[in-house]
Amino acid sequence: MISRSQVQAQLEAVQADPQALEEMLSDIPLFSDSSRWLGRLKLLYGVPINYLVPDEKMLPKESIRFFYLDLNWVDALLDGAFSIGRTLSTQSATPAASIQLDTSQLSKLNISANNSAAAIRAEALGMEVFDPSFEVITGFLLRSSVVKDYKGLGVNAYPLGGTPSDDPNTQLLKILRFEQLGPNTDTMLCLIAGDAYQVDLHEAPEALHYGIDAFSDTEATKHIRPFTKTDNDVQMDLDAADIIELDLKANNCFRSNAPRTIKMNTLAQLIGNSQSPSINTVDAAEMGFEMTEGVGTVSFMLNNND
Repeated sequence: MISRSQVQAQLEAVQADPQALEEMLSDIPLFSDSSRWLGRLKLLYGVPINYLVPDEKMLPKESIRFFYLDLNWVDALLDGAFSIGRTLSTQSATPAASIQLDTSQLSKLNISANNSAAAIRAEALGMEVFDPSFEVITGFLLRSSVVKDYKGLGVNAYPLGGTPSDDPNTQLLKILRFEQLGPNTDTMLCLIAGDAYQVDLHEAPEALHYGIDAFSDTEATKHIRPFTKTDNDVQMDLDAADIIELDLKANNCFRSNAPRTIKMNTLAQLIGNSQSPSINTVDAAEMGFEMTEGVGTVSFMLNNND
């Protein structure tokens, strides 16, 4: 039977030679479960919320806080995970410390953890896995009742110079993590691969719907865009400066016995008559063009003056 001291002596002999140790470890793959665990750790899975928000006053109710993720802190977190089994010695200075010199192996572990981190959300959503750089990670914590009340919230993040207003140079940043921190919490965490300049939070895409712009007891209005129609062609003017405003109540577009229900045939006729030249028949596609409302969106942009 080999004693513990003999095993320790053999390990120290191997670890005393960094080159031999690197050659021994170079072809040993990281198990997929271990790689995935490290990837989740890199995305702060399992990190207690009080490590992220030390004081509740830093994230009060109905607030959002943006941040840069300190990658040195994350590296220290992973280094703690890598340290498991690093040495069996109780001595403060032993040849086992030379394992720290095997930077190539640690680099491989980091690359494997990065790839696993990038794959977690992509695989869950059936998206193509991207190649992450992990040079800059930004994100936000949102604490609001909308987190619980509006399921399926979405997020779009853009870098400086790549926002929708910079069209055609719009550039979407990759989302590494975007989820509620527990089934009954009002807090959501988002991690973004890159330096986010503008962040748009929006309702679920399936919330697209027909809608009007204003409704009250006395008025109901809808803004539409002009279009022209011939026998074989329809031309929609998406950039028209002159938006047409329709007064739905003045044109009797609501049912008398159900004053919140629109008479679609009457509305279609009104839309057609408002065009120049007038259009006799408005079909479902043209109604969709005029009536579809996008989902609600809230945009946040970095203030460079702060």
